[in-house]
Amino acid sequence: MGRISAVFVVSGAMLSALAVPAAAQEHRWETTGNAKFEFTMCFPADLMTPQPESDDGDGRILLAKDGTELRVWGSYNTQDLTPAQALANQTKYIEKDGGKVSYKVARADWLVLSGTMGDRIFYQRASYDKVRFASFRLTYPKAQAAKWKPIAEHLSTCLDGHPQ
Repeated sequence: MGRISAVFVVSGAMLSALAVPAAAQEHRWETTGNAKFEFTMCFPADLMTPQPESDDGDGRILLAKDGTELRVWGSYNTQDLTPAQALANQTKYIEKDGGKVSYKVARADWLVLSGTMGDRIFYQRASYDKVRFASFRLTYPKAQAAKWKPIAEHLSTCLDGHPQ
């Protein structure tokens, strides 16, 4: 089956309706989609450049000139994990790699965790529908926190992990 990737432009009128934090409103928001895992995700197109979709079609990386990285991916829930179990697994994985998780929460259909990895801050969110997870992780330099924190806040509102 062929892959379908799409980028949609979000109009200024739609931006107001999305309750974008004031500091993030100055950016040009676009949306990338993933046909395999049926999710969409917004990104600040004036700051980030989408890289090609991964060979297996599970996601893509978007890069900014200051070293910020947005990873967007989907995965099937082959282990029948709840969001709380997935959160525990992600926490262990990050801490094993030397990261420090300072905030984490799981609900019935999503999870969030954030913290630091060396001199970088990360914010990760996943939507869950029992069959799959649609996830993103924004990682940026601590020195750029004022710039990227409001963007992370908006990203958390625009991951649509429900079937399109």
